[in-house]
Amino acid sequence: MNITDIQSKVMLCSVTKSIWVARRYDGKVTEEVETKHQTRGIGRFNKRLLPEHAPSFAEVASIGNRISSYYYAHTLHYGQLGVRLLPTMIYMEFAEKMRAMKDEFDLAVRVFLTDYLDLKEKARAELNGLFNEADYPTLAELSGKFGVRMAVLPFPDASQFGVDLPDDVLTSLRSEIDQHVMKSIADANNDLVGRLYEAVSNLASRLYASGNVRLDVANQVRELCALLPKLNFSNDPKLTHILEQARTHLAVYSGADLKESNVLRSQVAAKAHEIEGLMAAFMGGAPSAPMPAVTAEPQKLQLRLVA
Repeated sequence: MNITDIQSKVMLCSVTKSIWVARRYDGKVTEEVETKHQTRGIGRFNKRLLPEHAPSFAEVASIGNRISSYYYAHTLHYGQLGVRLLPTMIYMEFAEKMRAMKDEFDLAVRVFLTDYLDLKEKARAELNGLFNEADYPTLAELSGKFGVRMAVLPFPDASQFGVDLPDDVLTSLRSEIDQHVMKSIADANNDLVGRLYEAVSNLASRLYASGNVRLDVANQVRELCALLPKLNFSNDPKLTHILEQARTHLAVYSGADLKESNVLRSQVAAKAHEIEGLMAAFMGGAPSAPMPAVTAEPQKLQLRLVA
């Protein structure tokens, strides 16, 4: 893809989520443990500030996890903490879903806030002598400790980098920006292929190992084959071919289809292995370890745990 076409195909996106951590370090208890065992610096005692069973708070956390998972599934790696690439092809769908989940999150927070004082009294009983009123924010303070914010920015464009610097310095900086852009595209494509590689490799292993093909293993490949073409903003021909091969030869079969036929399992396993090879060649070699899955709380999410 020509660099000048990038700005119309992709943007930078961040999703920032804030949530009260509902835990507090207790220095007194930590010191008591250290004194009892005659040691120092072996650990920190962090007490839970809410009852073990606090459904309204658990619902806030659950929705927050779903927001994180959706964000990571529908964006691509970018070499800057807290920022990812969002293809413009899915922006409208993505923004609408994020708005809906934010509304759901905000509603869950309001429900939790109505429960907060009752939960604090239950925690008082559970914590017994460890309860400390100072550990708990007021309702007004607590309401400001939750939030979800989405922000988008244009993708770097060297031609628009017009700061007041000498021409030779500016030319060098623009060249560096162009190199960064090309590397970002390659990294994003490898991120995309890496997700499919893990799913296809898992499917192939299951097919070769036994006839017990779990539905979720086959369904993951089907779901990725539906989503990933929308994230292929670079329209790289090799990447497009890989996605088409996976869609045509793997995504057409459900786990139920594969369970019913030994012959079909063998054929699909062979095709999955072939597509693995295509993906490994695209990435310059198979990953030395499984690609990281999209988790409830990815490591680089802009997540603020508020005390």
